[in-house]
This record gives sequence, C-alpha cells and structure tokens, in this order.
Amino acid sequence: MNAPSHNRLVDFLATYGPVAASDSLCDENIRIAEDEYGVASISTQAPRLKDIGTELNTGAGRNVILTGTAGDGKTFHIRRFLEVHHPAALIGWPGAEGVLRIQLTDGRELRIIRDLSEISDSEKAAEIANFASALLGETDERLYLVAANDGQLLKYFRDAARAGGTDADRYRLLHERITEMLRAERETAEGVSLRLMNLSRTWSSATVDAIFDAVLEHPNWDGACSGCAGASGETPCPIQLNRSLLMASDGVPSSFRARLRESLRLAAANDQHVPIRQLLTLVVNIILGDAKNADRPLLDCATAKKRTAARDYGSTNPYNNAMGRNLRDDRRRANRVFGIFEVLGVGFETNNLVDAMLVQREPKSLYDTLFDQEPTYGSNLFDPLRREYLGGGGGDVAIRNFRRGLEAQRRRAFFLLPEHPHFEAATPWRLTIFHHGGEYLRLFDALGAGAARDVTDPFTRQLVRGLNRALTGMMAADDNHLWLSGTIGKTDDPSGRVATVEAVDRTSTTNLSIKLSHDPVTRRPSLGVAVPKLWAQAKMPQLDLRPLLFEYLMRVANGSLPASFSRQCHQEIRHYALVATAAIRGMHTDDEPGPEVVRMLSLGTQGEVQASRIEI
Repeated sequence: MNAPSHNRLVDFLATYGPVAASDSLCDENIRIAEDEYGVASISTQAPRLKDIGTELNTGAGRNVILTGTAGDGKTFHIRRFLEVHHPAALIGWPGAEGVLRIQLTDGRELRIIRDLSEISDSEKAAEIANFASALLGETDERLYLVAANDGQLLKYFRDAARAGGTDADRYRLLHERITEMLRAERETAEGVSLRLMNLSRTWSSATVDAIFDAVLEHPNWDGACSGCAGASGETPCPIQLNRSLLMASDGVPSSFRARLRESLRLAAANDQHVPIRQLLTLVVNIILGDAKNADRPLLDCATAKKRTAARDYGSTNPYNNAMGRNLRDDRRRANRVFGIFEVLGVGFETNNLVDAMLVQREPKSLYDTLFDQEPTYGSNLFDPLRREYLGGGGGDVAIRNFRRGLEAQRRRAFFLLPEHPHFEAATPWRLTIFHHGGEYLRLFDALGAGAARDVTDPFTRQLVRGLNRALTGMMAADDNHLWLSGTIGKTDDPSGRVATVEAVDRTSTTNLSIKLSHDPVTRRPSLGVAVPKLWAQAKMPQLDLRPLLFEYLMRVANGSLPASFSRQCHQEIRHYALVATAAIRGMHTDDEPGPEVVRMLSLGTQGEVQASRIEI
C-alpha cells in the first residue's frame, strides 16, 4: 500500500506560522487543533513547572502569579500544572468560569485564574478581597495561581485602591509591593505570601532548543512523508530539506540552528525578548515559508510538490524565511522575531571579502567552505544568476535578480560560515551590523561562568581603549588606564581633554581598578571601577554593556570615529564618565582641603595619554 501523499502535520504546523488566522498560537486552542488535524500537539517542557508545584503542593506554600508578555507560556504552565498534579480538573477546562476551584490534599482551596484580563469585572470584584488576604498572609484557607501580564496585574490593585473603601490601603500596599518586585526583578518580598514568576525572564538556549526539537522531531513526520521525495537528491522536497538543515547531520550539529540561537541570545541581551509563541512562528516559517505568493506565505504538501517540479527553490529558501522575507512588510513587522534579524541587517550588510568571494569565487578556500555544503540553496541557485550578471546580456532584470541572489547568499553565509574562519574578515558576524556579536557572546558566557580575569582581560583592554578614544576624542593607544575625561563649562564639543580625577589603573590591586562583571539584574556584562577590599566600600556606578554599546566601544577601539556609529552611545559613556568621576571624588570628601587639581590630557609619541597637572 502506498503511503499517503499528504501529511496533516504540515497543515497543523501552518497554524503556528505568521498567518492572520493562526489559532494554535493560543494554548486554549490546542485540543481543538489536535481533534481537527488528528496529530499530537507541539509539546515542550514548562521551565517553571517544578517551582509552581513546590509552592502549591507544600503545606507552607505561597501564592503564585505568572507574569510576562503575550506568548510567554503563562496559560501553558497552568495547563501543565493541572496535567501533572490535578488531571481531573482538565475535564471541560478552561470552560466558561473565569475562576477554577480545586481542593488540595491538605484541605486548602486552590483558586486558578488562567487570565486576569478575561474574567469579568464582577468576578474580579468578587475575588479581590480573598486574593488580597491570601497575598498578605492573612489566611491559610486558600491559595491562588494567577496568570496576568504586568500591566493587568498592577491595574487590578490600582483600580481597587482608587475605588476606596475600608480595604483601599491594603490594595495600595499590594500595588506598591508588586511594583517594586517587578522593578527589582525579585520573585519574593518581605510581608507578601507570593512567588512572582516573570516568564519573560525564563528564556534560555535550552528553551530555544526545546521548541525547535518539538517541531523538528514531531512523531508525525514519519509515515506520511516516507512516500514523498526526501531531503536529498537533485529535486528534494523543500519542506523536508528545510527541516533537515535545522537538524544534526552525522552527529554534527546544525550550523544554521546554532547561528539562529546565537542571534536570539544577542537579541535577548539587547532587551528584545522573543516569546515562546514567536519561537514557534520562526521555526515553522523556516520550514514552510514560501515567497511565491505573498497571500499564501506557507507551503502545504501540494504546493511543495509544485515547487519541486519547477525546481523553484528560490521561493522556499530557508535563510530568507528566517528573516521573514516570504511575508508582506506589514505581516513581517507584526512578528517581532523577524524584527530581530531585520535589526541585524543580515543580507543587507556588505562585506568586501565575502562579496568578492561570491562574485569571483576567490579566495577559493573560503568559497569551498561555503559552497561545498548543501547545493540546492547554494550553487544551484546562485550560479545561474552569477553567469547571467557577468555575461552582461540580461539588462536591468539580470542586475536586479543578481542583487537579490547576492543578498540571499550573504544570509546563507551568515548561517553557515564557521565562527572562526581562516580569514578574520569572513567571520559571520561581519555580515551583520554587530561585527563583534560573537565576541560579546563569548564575554557573556565567560562572565556567567565566573571565568578568571586573564580570560576577560583582553576584552577589558579593548573596552578601555575604546572609552579613552571616545571620551578624549584622541586616537589614544592607552589600554592600561581609564581616563574619565570631560569638558569644563558649556561647549558643543562632544569630547573633552580635561580630567578632575587620576586615571584608573586597569589591574591595580591596591588602588581603584577596572572590572568586568555579570550584572545579576540586567543579566548582562557591565564595566565599572572596582574599589579595593580594604577601602571603605562605596557604591560605584556601572556601565551597562548592552550589545549595541559593546559594539560601539569595540569599533571605536579599532579605529572608528566616536560619533560616526552612534551618537546615543557617545552620550551614554559621557554620562557614565560624569557619574563615575563624581563617585570617585565623593570618596575623598574627608581629605584635607587644598587646591583643585585638573589634568590637561594630550597624546605622547606612542599614543599614550599624558596628563599635565594644573592647580586651581
């Protein structure tokens, strides 16, 4: 018997894609989708499930509020909690009632509000008094498990306080406590019986891999697809081929998938959070994306066979799909995950070495590194465009097609070139606006792992040199001392060559020094002035090293003009120099009064910063 030629899994996955009528993006519709398509739902681990169970299934547990942006898995976590601990409650869930009541084994009642925004005003009013009593620890009769985004949660208590009444002060207190917990990113607080879990902060590489695996290794790929063209051969199925490019081959991890994960990590460090829902959209669009018809941007099995028959793999290019290039502009912008790659500029950022390699096939070693890999989206697509362009007989159409093909090959190169190629200029991150993106992630990992100072010191050197050049406006080569320079009086000059404190030694153990550290709140690298342990400890400001600011300093350290890349970054480090200078001067307020000393800075013959002291 022949295997069926149509895989219902493909239709099911399309409901997760970037389409207007995507229903499976809501956890509540999973069972409906399972019944309609006859396939198992996309199932992943709930990262905070164990923590939720610990709080709600122990005698001294606290109330749990799940917060985060839409698509972070708040409802999914509640459903998984019920599946594991109270499966009987899933019968008819979610149902029409906004509040689900469950009797716990210790006699207490658990009340579950799966979405605070969906319960009626009357239900909110009926729950507010009991909810507040539970949060303030005034009763041990009931616990709450509530899902709400930050704004909904704060509005709930703010509106209750503004309504007045005898409990207004209690609601106002809870509003203040929860606001402070959200601001400080704390899960617990004194005087509140609450575990506040922000699912926007549960992002990790493991989460990304779990989402990819749930789609790529879905059991329904087997069977229906076995009777169709596979991922290899001269005319492979584009769906199977795109899927295979995201999976390990002969035990070697997918470079495409690894670079996607790194790009998402960089975005997270830049405060561009991608919800789980959008991760699903990304992987589905990579596999099923089709640029032939903007009104139907996803493949089904029938369309995939048409593309295969016509050898139209330009329309199903997964590297373009990762950027959302198969979508109309408005639909692409509506999905934040594609905005991440748009910010990176992949495909549009030029690189002289890579572009020359693509056009001239030189250097050959670099060309072979890229084009010896899977040919369907490489040489098979690009060679005809290249020949027509170089032949000069195709006119404007040939030029336009070649430019589009060149952009697509730059994207392919970004995803497939090794992290450390033989030619430094061909580092994949040089094909984005974040030329130093790979270095940022290495620093991020080193600090997170508590690496020794000798591992992070090369980064410190470059950052110090970048700061000195940006602050002084001089091409300083000094990377051993940080000069917190500025201007005196009002001036339009963005740089300054006057310092009112001594230079900070990069490695001193007896005086102020420069230290790179991992900030526990921002979860990013930060650079600051470290105070010796034997000194009276003063709170020193930290320079928050977002990827953009790190890129700015690294480029300036390597010769770029300070104001040419980002005026905002330039202003940010000038502000840091001011507050750091004030903090250092504040440490010496008890010193004997004397003349004010300023230091006029200039460059020596070797690029070192020299200071001429002037007493005022």
